[in-house]
Amino acid sequence: LDYALNRWMQRLTPEALVDWLGDGGAAAQATVGVVHGPSGPLVGLRDAVAVWAEGHTYLGHAPDASPALLPAFARAVTDRADGIDATFVEKEALFDRAAAVTAQPARDDAGVIREACDDHGIADDRRLVRPSQRAVAVLDGHEGDEAQGGLAEDALLYEGGGHRRLALLWAPSDLSPDACLEAMARFRGVFPAHDDTPGALQMQKAFLEAQDDPHAFAAGLEFLVSRGAPEVPQPEGHIRWTEYDALDAVDAWIQKHRDRLCAVVARAPLHDQLPASWPLRTPGDLHLPPLDDAEGTAVARFVGGLGAPNE
Repeated sequence: LDYALNRWMQRLTPEALVDWLGDGGAAAQATVGVVHGPSGPLVGLRDAVAVWAEGHTYLGHAPDASPALLPAFARAVTDRADGIDATFVEKEALFDRAAAVTAQPARDDAGVIREACDDHGIADDRRLVRPSQRAVAVLDGHEGDEAQGGLAEDALLYEGGGHRRLALLWAPSDLSPDACLEAMARFRGVFPAHDDTPGALQMQKAFLEAQDDPHAFAAGLEFLVSRGAPEVPQPEGHIRWTEYDALDAVDAWIQKHRDRLCAVVARAPLHDQLPASWPLRTPGDLHLPPLDDAEGTAVARFVGGLGAPNE
């Protein structure tokens, strides 16, 4: 948590905030409910920062999976800045009181959020619901230690989950996964897995062994990598290694799953060789998106355009 929060603080500089949101507040203020999702301890932080920066009243709901971190962060913000407030409430109270809502729910819960908005008269243009998404990585065999370390972070931070889950690695058919496995082991040496992770992966490991499917894992089962078809495996912490002979096959898969895909992670020098339509990111930045990426731009436009209801 310290690592993730420190990295966000490095990104949230005054200059970066002005570049992202501009230097003027919204024309009118509104009470904005931020439903922080359960897929990571800092999900929705960018939404909260936008609400505060635009001068709106912030109303938050922290997930049961991480009930303390965001309220503590909000208290630190309000203690140090005049004119900023933050109140955390239960979800039902949030929908009762909010004039607008942003949310980053788990994918299966997006419909529940939209129904709650309907039930409380929150119009379509006063809600911004972005369910959790997936990411894939494309390797070419020239990844150095820095890129391998970034890929390990992207795949294993937040126990292999997060709002942007990387669980599928595309690799050339003649590439050994050894360097990638070593990078994951090094990452786990610095950031140990949660105590529940080995138990969660044990059943899937046993299944792979029973099926005689090729797989590798850390000595303490802190992560699990299997080789096979391009599928997003379960549970979190289980990563799929899929081989390709030509990038055309990768492109076809990406286009088919584009609506659920937020990023394609690849080393920077490879970007020029990949389709411009892919949402490319560099290793190590998946869980720390640029403030003004497509999602961040949507947040800025939504929060900046809010005012009093019916305006």
